[in-house]
Amino acid sequence: MNYLQMLYDGQYDQIVSATLPVLATDKQAELAFLRLFMEKGPVRLLDFDSTIDPLIQEAEKGNRYAQYAYARWQSIVRGGEESLWISYRNMQAAADQGLPDAIAGLAMVYEYGDIGTVDWEKADALLTKALSMGSELAKKYQLQELCFGKHYREAQVEKAVELADQYIAQDEAAGIAVNGYWYYYRATAKERRVGRTRVMDDYRKALEAGILAAYTDLIVGSGYGDEIDALVMTKEYDHYMQQGLQRLSSGAFFLDAAREMRCYDTYKALYNKEDGIERHKLRYNMMQSSHELIHSLFSQAAELCDVSAWEQLGDMYYDGSYGFEQSYEKAFAAYSRGVIYDSAECAEKLWKMMHDHLIDRDLDYVDSIALEGARFGSKRLLAETVIAHQEGRLTEYHDEISKYYEPVFDAPEFSLDSDEEWAATIDDMLADPDDPDIDDYPDDDGRYDAWA
Repeated sequence: MNYLQMLYDGQYDQIVSATLPVLATDKQAELAFLRLFMEKGPVRLLDFDSTIDPLIQEAEKGNRYAQYAYARWQSIVRGGEESLWISYRNMQAAADQGLPDAIAGLAMVYEYGDIGTVDWEKADALLTKALSMGSELAKKYQLQELCFGKHYREAQVEKAVELADQYIAQDEAAGIAVNGYWYYYRATAKERRVGRTRVMDDYRKALEAGILAAYTDLIVGSGYGDEIDALVMTKEYDHYMQQGLQRLSSGAFFLDAAREMRCYDTYKALYNKEDGIERHKLRYNMMQSSHELIHSLFSQAAELCDVSAWEQLGDMYYDGSYGFEQSYEKAFAAYSRGVIYDSAECAEKLWKMMHDHLIDRDLDYVDSIALEGARFGSKRLLAETVIAHQEGRLTEYHDEISKYYEPVFDAPEFSLDSDEEWAATIDDMLADPDDPDIDDYPDDDGRYDAWA
């Protein structure tokens, strides 16, 4: 049985049921099973009754593969705080039995403080151990960090390309199917130098190897090119978009929603209350239909673990755009879901809503969101975390803050004003564009509140 082909074809539940009984003795089955649990989208799609429930039963019997898979499912679906603890206990149990990918998964628990404790040294040690044991999940995390940076350090894209080439060569030499993520991250790293359209072949190879995330890059490359100013509806764009929607790619839903937002803008520009009643009604109905489609597409992307979709939903509820009712409560809820999935951007917006008293929460909760944002890499919230700690709060996280965040905050090159993401995007987006005195407001970096 060709298990990897089942993976490429999207037969996710069937892979689990077919491979689970033979994982200990069939290397091809093990490869397909472990690769299934590397990407969030497919894991999110697994059926509970036919797939997850049997995994739970096997995990309770001590099956290390089932323990690892159940841990990954819990960490991705995240039904609540308890999910992270269930995930940790099962990941630890599988790691104790020597499963390399479980050791890599355990590293991420300490990387982001899923159980309340951040320990980057322990995370690095676990990741190094997993890499030495050949964990593909550890290799994925390593390439991801090189492409996007880590712990407030810059990315190392040249090193990412070299490492991806090395992993591709290793798979070929071992006679196993090349993991699609090696192509994906090689393209991601090269893209910054040469542009997306020149690395499309690698994205195609990643897609052929079952990496649904590649749909996003192929759709953008085919429709927007490298400039991303205006959409050109090419045959390739339509092909990847339709295929991505069929395969339930979160990126395809997100990008189709973005396309529909442009349609809504056009309808709104043509909407004129001075028109006759019939034309007025028709325009309104077109805008309403467009709004419903935007809401549906972003909601589906969000349910498939696309954190940018949660952020976008929050933005539209925040300012009442694209036909959404203006609601701080719904914006707050959407940003909160993004924080659950480790979005630094959502953490920043959630924190600012509370800081500006648009939504009131206890100061302990405000500080906890600042801490989460610092863990995710937000320089803005790293500053707020350190300031809160210096004022005598967040004392239970003293070791974490003093060890990891204060050194960055105190570095000569660190500045509240250097975070372009916050200064240019967040403040402008959340400011009232109709306030005539907006230019007279001083930049609010939190120091006034600290003084007060």
